[in-house]
Amino acid sequence: MHSVILAPMEGLVDAPMRDILTRIGGIDRCVSEFIRVTDGPLHPAALHRILPESRQGWRTAAGVPVHPQLLGSDPDWLAHNGAWLADLGAPAVDLNFGCPAKTVNRHRGGATLLREPETLYRIVSAMRAALPARVPVTAKMRLGYSDTSQTLECAQALADGGGCRDCRSRSHP
Repeated sequence: MHSVILAPMEGLVDAPMRDILTRIGGIDRCVSEFIRVTDGPLHPAALHRILPESRQGWRTAAGVPVHPQLLGSDPDWLAHNGAWLADLGAPAVDLNFGCPAKTVNRHRGGATLLREPETLYRIVSAMRAALPARVPVTAKMRLGYSDTSQTLECAQALADGGGCRDCRSRSHP
């Protein structure tokens, strides 16, 4: 049996939308919109604004688990913040390597990191080392930034770093 994961999309799949869709049913878990990590610890207010379910046992009102998603390029700060989320009870931590927005990519976040498989590896391995074994590290990634020539190298970097694999393409039903 396949799990149905409500994928994140900034400005569309926010907490109210997660609430509505999980009340309708058929969704096994959700991933939050990205929480940007720059050069320091996350502020609790930012977490609760983007992911109010963090105050509800990391579940929607319908009881569906919600996983936080982090976006950034600094392995140490991402790992630090991921560990904090795990300490707060997050069921998993997702990393965003898929956002195509120019404002995000300009600051070395999202899909632009697909040009740097070694950075992907460093981020995922730092996160894996910082989290308890019971907390999975997952990632959202595109097939590439401007082409697909590094797709397999990027996917291998995520797997080698200790990330879980959950793949789909536009052609999947």
